[in-house]
Amino acid sequence: MAVKKSRTMMARPSNESTPSIIAEESGVVVQMDLGLGIDYNATAANVRRFLSKGINRYLYQAGMHRNQLKSPTMSLTGGSHGGGNHTEDQIIKGMEATRMCDCIKDTLENCEPLTYQIISAVYIEGLKDWQMADKLCYSSSQYQYIKRGCMCEFAERFEGFERRYGFDEDDQVKLVQKIGL
Repeated sequence: MAVKKSRTMMARPSNESTPSIIAEESGVVVQMDLGLGIDYNATAANVRRFLSKGINRYLYQAGMHRNQLKSPTMSLTGGSHGGGNHTEDQIIKGMEATRMCDCIKDTLENCEPLTYQIISAVYIEGLKDWQMADKLCYSSSQYQYIKRGCMCEFAERFEGFERRYGFDEDDQVKLVQKIGL
C-alpha cells in the first residue's frame, strides 16, 4: 500500500494577514503567497514619517492641532485662511484637510487599545519612546517590536478608513507597503 505524501511550498512565510492560494495537483498541496503580505518594517517607517511630519500639512490646512485628533469633538468648520484671489480653493483644501483629519482620528479610535495608547502618546502628546516603554513596563526591544505591530495595525485600518471616507486613489496616503512591491 502506497502512502500519498503531501508537501507545502511557500514563496515566503505566511501569516494570518497574508492571503494565499492553496491548490492540490497530483496529490501535492502547494501554498503560494500572492505577494500581498505586509512588509512590516517598511510599513512602520511609512507610518512613522506620516505621523511625525506628514499629518502636519492636513492639520495646518484644517486649522487644527494634534491634540484634536484624539479629543472627542473636532471642529467641522474647516481651516481659517487669509483672504485672496483663491479663497474658494483655500476653503476646499481646508474641507479636504478636515476630512483627512477626521479619517486619521476615526482610524486611531478604531485601533486596539494598546495601539491607540502608543500612537497617541508618542505622536500626538510627544512622549519619547523610552518614556512610553517605561510607562508600559516593556524593555526597549520589546517595546519597539510591539510599536512596529501597532503602526502596521494603524496603517491597515487607515487604508480602510480612506476608502470609507471616499478618498480617490490619487488622494490616498500609501502607508501599507506590500511584500515584493
